[in-house]
Formats: sequence, C-alpha cells, structure tokens
Amino acid sequence: MKIGIIGPQTTATVIQQVVEKEFPEIQLVFRCSEFYEESAAIAEVFQNEREVEGLLFTGPTNYAYARKRLVPTIPWNYLPHSRTSVYQALFEAAVMYHSDLKAISVDRYEEELLREVLSLAGLGETRILRAPFGEEEYDFERKLLEFHRDNYRQGRVSVCVTSMEHICQPLRDEGIPCVRVYPAKEVVQEQLYHLQLLHLSAKENQGRLAVIAIHFDYIFDDEQDLFLREWEKMRYQNEFKERVYSIAQRLEAAVFGDGLDQFFIVTTRNMLQNVFLKDNEHSKLLQFGQRSPQYRVWLGMGVGNTMLEARSRAAMALNHSIADRSGTSYLVENEGGTSSPIGSWDVQTGTYRLERFAQRTRLGMSTLRRLAQVLRQTEGSVTSEQLARRLGITSRSVNRIVARLEEAGCVTTVGKQTMGKGRPARVMKILLPEGILEEAEQPDNTDATAE
Repeated sequence: MKIGIIGPQTTATVIQQVVEKEFPEIQLVFRCSEFYEESAAIAEVFQNEREVEGLLFTGPTNYAYARKRLVPTIPWNYLPHSRTSVYQALFEAAVMYHSDLKAISVDRYEEELLREVLSLAGLGETRILRAPFGEEEYDFERKLLEFHRDNYRQGRVSVCVTSMEHICQPLRDEGIPCVRVYPAKEVVQEQLYHLQLLHLSAKENQGRLAVIAIHFDYIFDDEQDLFLREWEKMRYQNEFKERVYSIAQRLEAAVFGDGLDQFFIVTTRNMLQNVFLKDNEHSKLLQFGQRSPQYRVWLGMGVGNTMLEARSRAAMALNHSIADRSGTSYLVENEGGTSSPIGSWDVQTGTYRLERFAQRTRLGMSTLRRLAQVLRQTEGSVTSEQLARRLGITSRSVNRIVARLEEAGCVTTVGKQTMGKGRPARVMKILLPEGILEEAEQPDNTDATAE
C-alpha cells in the first residue's frame, strides 16, 4: 500500500522511522509543509493525481484544515494526541528547562487528556492556560505564537507546550522554554493499521476478507545462562516478526500484533488462496517457525464478509490447530464454524520431523535410519553390546548415541541381562517419538545433520 504523508518534515521523519522498522510493505510519499493552511491544497493534489491509496496527516490541525475544504475520495486519517506523547513532552520540559510544571501554556490539546497525564505524574495542581481559539480563526498560527510568548513573558507560565514546529522553534530562538509533542510510536502504528484496513475493505469487490491468525511458541529453558536465554527468545521473536511482515507485503495485507507471540494478517480471500496457499507461503512460514525443536507455530485462517467475521473465524481455526497438536493448519469460511484441515509442514515434507529430531539429539539422519531398522527387528529392547554389533560401530559410539537419546527422554531401563562373567548388561527400551520411526524407515535422500 502507498500512503501520502502531509505535515511538517520533523513529524514526517518520525513516521518514516516507524514504517521502515514495522511496516516494510508500506510505501510513503512525502509532501511536507510547515504551514498547516497548505494541507488542503496538498491533499487535493494527492487525490487528483491518484498516486497514493491513503493519506495520513501528521496531526489534528493540518487534518482539520483539509477536512474543511475537501471531501475524501481515498481513506484519510491523522495522528491524534496520546498520553504517551504528552507525557514525553512534559518529561522533556522538566529535564531540559528544570520546570516545576506548576503552570503551562498549551494550544491544540484536550484539557481532559492533559489533566489525566499530569495527574498520573503527580502534578494534579498544575495550572493549564489553553489557547482560546482554533484553526478556523484568521491568522491562527500568529495568534498562537503571541499567546505562548505573552504568557511566558508575563510570568504566567514556566514552559510552553505545542505540537507545531514553526511555533516551537521561534519561541526557543527567543529564549522561551518550549517543548514540542511528537506522535508516539504506538499512535503511528494504530493509524497505519487503520488505513490499511480501510484500503482492504474498499477492495471487497475483489473477494471477501480473510484473516490469518498465527501463534508461535518457543522453549529455551534448557539454557542455564539467563542472559543467553532471553537473548535467544528476543532473536526468535524478531526473526519471526520479520518473516510475518515479509509475507504480509506479498499479500498486500495489514498486520496486527497481539502480545509477543501472536499475529493477525488481514488480506482478501483471493490473496489467501492464490498467494498464501497456492504459492506455498503457508508451508514456508511453518518451515521457518519450526526449524528446530525449540520452536512451534500454529496457523488458523478465517474468511468472512467483514473484518470481525473473518477474524472470529480465524480465531476458531487457530484454536482447532492448537488443540490438534499435529501441526495441521485449519480454515473456517462458513457460518457454522466448520474447520477444514489445510495440511501441516510435517506431512508435506515427509522427513521434516526426522530432521528436527536429528537436530535435537545431535545424531545423523543415517544413524537414526539404521537405528530405526534395529529397533524394528528387536522390538525396541536391546543392550548396548547388541546395539553396537547390529549397527557395526564401537561401544564408545553406542554409548554416545544412547546418552543423547536419554537426554531426549527416549530410553528406559527394563531389566538386566547376565552374559557369563562380569556385571549384568542393562537392557534398554528405546522408543522414538511418534512418527519418527516410520519416517526414519523411508528412503534416505539426505543426511543434513552430522553425528
């Protein structure tokens, strides 16, 4: 999706930083101006040229200027003020200017929001002088500048708070303490998501909406070093997030994160069928997410006439996938909520579970295949000496194999066997995980993991 940005360059830079990091599928087209009166003319050019599929104004003021003059022909949105952004500005005022914040002048902020933030900061008694006029008044910006300047010079306030760069900078140049409120990252994300959804909804004539629900899990509890364990988790989260956004870009989709372990991709039914499923993006995502025993991924897909309907069905499909425990993904696209299995990575690759088990035990694929043959012949019960003889390897190599299988929980002692003089030999029952034995008996096409 291509989105046009209207507003001052400084705020546009903040938006660009968020998009580069979080929304690689979005292209931005900047037409920046420091003067809010020009916002309507810029928006009109964007609409007439049909260069973009949505417009994002950097704040309520420039949005209001455009809204007075134009009727939107493409989705519009703006970055509202938030508690986080106001709190950051007040913190900056206290640090930069050593302000006690007992009295402040503000322009385009709802007093209720300011009171809430000040109360949370323990500054409930702060006096707020709010500009008594709005952008509809003649010479609005000059009046704001004079409002802040006069309040400070008359000793009514200790700091001025604004969202406008060309109000903030002149005041600072005059030595007047002034802080600018920039949009918070989560506000930028929220409005970009909203624009993407509006764009997708407008494309409903190309097919119904579809939602892909993704849940992933990871286990690093075997790592004793706390720092390394947390680093591994963070690395996996970031890698998986990048992969999800890459797929969303191919699907021309919007992405929602729900906590640290769940995503929702919003697209159309056409894209779900022809790109995610037919082009094998589904299997590639499962393969990436399950590339070692520490990682698990579940997918559920839902289709509906509305966003709410598609998401609800995707959640049902995801719950079915998690409950299944086989790695199979599910699709729900009817009113009754009937889940249709899509298939799993394990089933499609044939040897993938075996590869994962080989990585987990640090045993070669060929070793596991030979071991499977022995276990089938002995019904799983052997001594180390018997195992060494049947595999044609040394006792030391067998002991290493047994030790790694024991770490994986595959070995149980079931008895003792006396063979002449010396200590009785341990009789072991070796049980490989479900499905591994059958896969190990398939033709050996690769040996990706060395012993």
